[in-house]
Parts: sequence; structure tokens; C-alpha cells
Amino acid sequence: MYYTLIILNFSTLCLLVGGLFFVNMAVVPTFTTLSTDRYAEFHHVLDHYSDPYMPILTFSTALLAIGELWFTHSSWQLISRLIGIVCILSVAVISILIHGPLNRRLRTWQPDKQLEHLSELRAKWIAGHRIRTVIAFIGLVALTLPIVLPS
Repeated sequence: MYYTLIILNFSTLCLLVGGLFFVNMAVVPTFTTLSTDRYAEFHHVLDHYSDPYMPILTFSTALLAIGELWFTHSSWQLISRLIGIVCILSVAVISILIHGPLNRRLRTWQPDKQLEHLSELRAKWIAGHRIRTVIAFIGLVALTLPIVLPS
């Protein structure tokens, strides 16, 4: 059971962090080079395809990591896994509190209708995304350490 949890958690964790990393390294620079109207259009399309998957990956990772706590033998592994869980849940909180409202606003975009303060909205989205990417990477390290350094 433990190894099944590890494989599932590591898979969802890598997909989550990899997705956030890709967006940070490829999509965010694209967002910043586009005009605000083109940005809104691109984000509108991208959100349609990515929105259903990120919450599933985030919460699956956190739940699987919680399951791993029962197989933890040493205090440093427990602390490392708890840090990882807090990091992944922090990604969820940032997504809900920052990106959720911004994405809902962007979903109202239409080609013939301008959104107000689109430049500021883009800057907030990018800043929040960078923060959650760093936090997710810290979570990746914290959740991987007990696997590669068993007690």
C-alpha cells in the first residue's frame, strides 16, 4: 500500500509542479509580450483547457501525502511531509483566493468588449503564479526527501 501511495503521489506531484513550472517558464513570458487584448484572448482559451485539471492534481497530491503520514517512521520525515502538505495546500489557497477571482473576471472577456484594468489584472495573475510555483517546488522537495532518504 505504501509504494502505491508513493507512486501515485509522486506522479500527481510531478504533474502539478511540472505544469506550474511550464506556465511560469513559457506561458508567463508569452502573456507579458502580448497586448492586453491578445493576452485576454489567449488566457481565456488556456484557462478553458487547464482549469479542470489543476484543482484535481493539487488536492489529489495533498490527500495522497496525508495518506503517507501513516507510514512515516521518523520525526524528520513527518516534518518534511507536513511541510510538503502545507506547501501544496498553500498552492490551493493561492489559486482559490487570487487566481479564482482573476480567472472569473477573465472568463467574461469577449472580443468586442474591453475589460477594465486588464494590465493590472495580468500583473497580479503573474505575481501570484510565480509565488505558487515556488511554493509548489518547495513542496516537491519536502515530499520527495522522505522517499529518497529513508530512515
